[in-house]
Amino acid sequence: MTTPHGYPDPAAPHPESAAGPVPSYAAVRPEPRGTIAWALGFLAYVPIPFVNVLVAGITQLVVGLRQRRHGGLAAENGVRAANWGLTQLCWPVLMAVSLAVGALTGEHSETGVRFAPVMEAVLVTVVILYFVLGLMQLIYAIVGTVQASRGARVGLPVIPFLRRLRG
Repeated sequence: MTTPHGYPDPAAPHPESAAGPVPSYAAVRPEPRGTIAWALGFLAYVPIPFVNVLVAGITQLVVGLRQRRHGGLAAENGVRAANWGLTQLCWPVLMAVSLAVGALTGEHSETGVRFAPVMEAVLVTVVILYFVLGLMQLIYAIVGTVQASRGARVGLPVIPFLRRLRG
């Protein structure tokens, strides 16, 4: 049956349903896939250096872990996104520890701290790795979001801090 305007009548019984009328416009909710946990990785591109990595890492960790309640693919992709978030959080911690060790072992003067040559090399390496992390975050956010949205298991290599709960 249709309305006078040619649209299906939502009150008319659906031919496939013996339980009664089913609106033809009822939305079918797609099965969760954990896409949101990977897409939130784009928060790393908020233009606030260092804070952006913390925000993206913490958000991916929390949202990724919350995907476990959906089970299946969403739980698996969510835990992988949470592991990537924890990996991201390692870099600011590594930078802070390196800077603290450099400041404690350096020569103090009126103009500041002069780092030992070894610590200068360590700090330069950590800063370079921070920029590499930024590039990896872009790649991981794009690939992870696309793979999860297509209903595939996100297969990006991450440090497995967390395991998916069984059951």
